[in-house]
Formats: sequence, structure tokens, C-alpha cells
Amino acid sequence: MKTLLTILITPAALLSLVALWRPASRALQVFVWLPKLLGGALAPVYVLLGAIAAAFGLARRDGVLAATGLAAAGLSGRFLADIPSSGDRFGAAFGPGWQEGLPAHLRPGRPGPRWLWPAGSQAQVAFERDVVLGQHPGSGRPLLADLWQPPSGVARSGLGLIFAHGSGWRVGDKDLGTRHFFRHLANQGHTILDVAYTLWPAAQIATMVSEINQAVLWMRENAPALGVNPERIVLMGGSAGGQLVLSAAYAPGEPAFKCFGGEDSTPVRGVIAFYPAVDFVELYDRTEETMASVSGPLDRAALSLMTHLFTMQSGRLGSERDAGMGALLGGTPDEIPDTYRLLSPISQVGSHCPPTLLLVAGDDVFELDAAAHRLHHELVLAGVPSILVEFPHAEHGFDLVLPGISPVVRAATVDVDRFLALLA
Repeated sequence: MKTLLTILITPAALLSLVALWRPASRALQVFVWLPKLLGGALAPVYVLLGAIAAAFGLARRDGVLAATGLAAAGLSGRFLADIPSSGDRFGAAFGPGWQEGLPAHLRPGRPGPRWLWPAGSQAQVAFERDVVLGQHPGSGRPLLADLWQPPSGVARSGLGLIFAHGSGWRVGDKDLGTRHFFRHLANQGHTILDVAYTLWPAAQIATMVSEINQAVLWMRENAPALGVNPERIVLMGGSAGGQLVLSAAYAPGEPAFKCFGGEDSTPVRGVIAFYPAVDFVELYDRTEETMASVSGPLDRAALSLMTHLFTMQSGRLGSERDAGMGALLGGTPDEIPDTYRLLSPISQVGSHCPPTLLLVAGDDVFELDAAAHRLHHELVLAGVPSILVEFPHAEHGFDLVLPGISPVVRAATVDVDRFLALLA
């Protein structure tokens, strides 16, 4: 028993520490990215495991085991304690009586913090792969998506959700670690389209936004068969996908974002973005600064890792220049300022924008949190209902790691449920 506890509690204590650690070094931030995600997701497990190890160590007068257990339990407990309440943010956006229209299971007053709320029983949800949403003009290449619908016996909410995965605009695909989330949403009565938008360099970012708008058009046209209210379509996305859905939601009618048949994009009911990129000028400046500051072997290794992660195209590894914003957008902010402005959601803010939920990682390795705060501030000034929930210590991609037990994922899911209930 002691040997087993020692084997388990030592990495638990280390990961619990890493989950709270924000290295000053950019390179170290890259290398602790995954350990931070794991440590945060496993925090509830480590609190329990640490308490057991500490009790066993004290009973056996094993000071090392007891201290290690206390460290794991205490550090993970601190992670859980720092997950913020979000009720005041909903009140600020939707008024003090916001909870009155919510379903009973989502109303404040449920015992315990929302990261402890059980996911509830979920019926098996069948989903249809590779639904064709339209063909690209000229090439005839189809735009595909996976369709998730509520199981039989679950009342439909009337909401249609369109999701764009994270990708750095260069890698990834639909059905990328989101099944647990979509299964939950379908059991809430929502219909979900998970879009496989075209990646760079096969498509420019404006084309990706057009594909999101094509998905909106498809859902509107098929709304009766799907049990969706065509006026209740909500966009969702993470990271690069967050930028795409925010751009689609904030710029209805933009000529550069027209659907495949030339139809204008139309307003949507709301938009949800997980740790989105919202300001390409800032992102360009930060990327260039990072590349210019590379000096030692650790910096070069971190830059190489990130370059390979976001420039893999059909098995080919791209160069560091391929990973920059200049290559992605086709020039610098000085050379093509209108492109940077068009594609930056923060530049499209106005009173026309739909209600917005921003779920932000406090220790984002890409440092996207500050710009998200500025976007939220601009939305509030424009009179748009906007909610920003920042999760301290959480990392970029927090919603994709162990979603069934992760406390941050559970808390964020409750926020999504509340937001969608208000929109429905």
C-alpha cells in the first residue's frame, strides 16, 4: 500500500504544483503546457489522493509520504478554490433576474460550486458524419460537418449550434476531442453542427469565415427538419475557431464572408468563444517579438516545437516563417491593414453584435487573455450583453483534456448551459 501510494502521490504533487505555476520563461511555458492541462484536469482526484496519502503517512509515521500527500491535496485544493463564481457576470449582462427563466437544474442555489455539479445521465447520441453543407464555387469541393441531434425522449430546445474547432488555422479537424461536450449539449436538447472548415494554405481565413456562414445558411434552410428555430442559431468555437465564429457573428453582410452561392451572411442569436484570438495586429507583434527573442537552445527547442505543431500539412513540416502571422494573412499589418482589421473581431464591435460568452484561460500559453478582456470591455461599452469568465491557472485547450472530470471543463459547461438557456 505504501509503495503504491508513493508511486501515485509523487507525480500528483508535481503536477499539482505545475498546475499553479506560470513560468516567466516563454520556452518553459511551452514545455509545461501539457503538464499544466493534466494537473488542472486531475485536481479533484489529487485532492482525494493527497488526503489519503497524508492520512496513511501520518498513521505510519512516514513524514515524507504525509508531506507529499499534503502538498498534492493543498496545491490542488488551491486550484479548485481559485475557480471563480460566474453568477455576478451573468447578472451584469442579463440583469439581476437572469436566473428566473432558467431550467430548474441550472438555477443558482444548487449545492456546491459549479465545478462539482454532476454531468447527469446522458442518453447515447447518434451523430451523422460528413453531412455536405455545400460545394465551393469553382472547385466543387464539399464542405463537410458532423451533425449531432438530441436523443429520442429529450425535448428539443430549438437552438442550433455551429462549432468551429481550434487549429491555429492550419491543423486539426472536426470531431477533435469534443464528443463529451457535444453529447452533453445534445442531451440538453440542442442540435450541433461540427464544421470541418478548410485549413491554410488551401484556404484563407476569410474563406474559413465564409464556410461558417455557409453552415449557418444550411442550418436555416434545414431548420424545420432539425427541430431548430432559424432565429436561434448560436456559433461556438475555440482558439482559431473562436476567431472564426466571432468574425462571422460580428460582421453579418460582410462581402468578404459571403456564402458559396453569393448569399449574404445573416445575424445569429449568440456566440460562444473559448480562449479566442481576437486581435491579429497584437498577435502579429507578439509572434514577431517571440521569434526575435529566441537566443538559447531551450528557446529554439520551444519555437521548433510550436512551429512543427502548427505547420504540419499532409506530413510536411513547415518553416518558422510559415508559422508567423505574416505568412498566414499574406503580409504585415503595415502592408495590409484592412485585412488585419477585417479579420480581427475586436475591430468589428458595435451595437449590432449578438450576446457573447468568452471563456478565457488565465495562463494561456499564447497570451490571448488580455485581448479577450479588451474585446469584452468594448462589447460592454457598445451595449452588447457580454460575459467573460477567466479561469485562473487554466491553459489554452483546457476544454479538451479529460472533460469528464476536469473541474474547469465542468464549470465552463455550466456557464455554456446557462448562456444557451438564456438565448433559448
